[in-house]
Amino acid sequence: MQDGSHEPIALERPTRVRWIMFALACAASSLLYLHRYSWGVIKPQFRRDFPELTDADIGWLDSAFLASYALGQVPGGLAGDWLGPRAVLAVIILLWSAAVAGVAWTSGFWRVGAVRAGFGLAQAGAYPVISKMTRIWFPLDVRTSVQGVVASLGRIGGACSSLVIATLLIGLLGLSWQHALIAIMAPGVLLAIAWWWCVRDNPGEHPWANAAERQLLDAEPKPYTGAGDAATKVRLRYDAGAGLSLGMLLVYAFASTFQDQLYVFWIPLFLAEARGLDPVTMGLFAPLPLIGGAIGGVIGGILNDALIRVWGNRRWSRSLVGCTGKLVAAVLVYVTFQVPDGRLAMVVLMAARFFGDWSLPTQWGAITDMGGRASATLFGLVNTVGALGGFAAGPCLGYLKLYYGWEGLFWGVVAMCLVASVTWLFIDCTKRLARD
Repeated sequence: MQDGSHEPIALERPTRVRWIMFALACAASSLLYLHRYSWGVIKPQFRRDFPELTDADIGWLDSAFLASYALGQVPGGLAGDWLGPRAVLAVIILLWSAAVAGVAWTSGFWRVGAVRAGFGLAQAGAYPVISKMTRIWFPLDVRTSVQGVVASLGRIGGACSSLVIATLLIGLLGLSWQHALIAIMAPGVLLAIAWWWCVRDNPGEHPWANAAERQLLDAEPKPYTGAGDAATKVRLRYDAGAGLSLGMLLVYAFASTFQDQLYVFWIPLFLAEARGLDPVTMGLFAPLPLIGGAIGGVIGGILNDALIRVWGNRRWSRSLVGCTGKLVAAVLVYVTFQVPDGRLAMVVLMAARFFGDWSLPTQWGAITDMGGRASATLFGLVNTVGALGGFAAGPCLGYLKLYYGWEGLFWGVVAMCLVASVTWLFIDCTKRLARD
């Protein structure tokens, strides 16, 4: 075929700039959780250096992160929708990296609490903005798989936190916990620079993307063609038909994040207190559930996309994956407590986390489906409610353990898995909350 000038039109193969975006999103997700889990890793040394802080004080320092993380979700999502992923995430990566090292530069309950709150506020917008970027840069048929891998890399970052900080920096290199925190700030600075250098808010703006890649990514309407018009066009709208789906999605987020705190705060203590593992063995087996969750997130994303392609029903494809994942997780969490050997119990809990987290990309996919142009704002709203679930889990699980022992705590987690499973029977991801 020839154009009007009778010169042949070159058939271009799409460039692969979108996979650079994918690599940077994976790096940001991994660093997010490596930094987030650093607090738990350095906590024993922190307690030793500040003996005046009580267990209650430490508990409030834990919650300082979750409280500000909840408050920052919607503003972070709005910023991503209005200003674009490039500027917003570059800034917040710098801010949270400075805050993770800030614990090493301060002391006292209120000052450390302020730094922890600042850390939560800075990290709050990360996943809403990353979700926004995956919607912009990946076509619909692979998007959930991409989101599953990105989310799973966060679990890997969390699993690596103890190895990087405790084993490598503090153990092998002999750094103090303060210097270890400062050391892990450096990758954040480098990532923020790389993000600003490589990311654009739209494929049409990227100098490295050719026309074929832009055409591939323009197969469906994009959130905006530039940051300037986003502020005037991004709106969440209420639709009566979508109200139930949104409400159930919020219930799912609350219940799912609530049960997730078993893995964040209780597993090391469970292995030491209830199963009698020594610290070295505990350190080797405690990361297994996080690894299971990472694998489950990848498989869940692939399964979502495969079911949608084969079945052609987006609503029930997502609901089937989300419902069955949490249902199987509930059964396996119950089985975990029945296993007397702590090492074998972690293998079972690894399987529980695998199935529990294969619904994570389902949640991401449903948000981008329902949120449309305002997907980052909706992601922030969902994450706000999820963070409130995590905040509530601290005292609730503590109460269950205090009055009903470890069995009561595990039953509480099982119940929340079941609640999360049931919500997917009512979530219809095809109900849109914003128009493109």
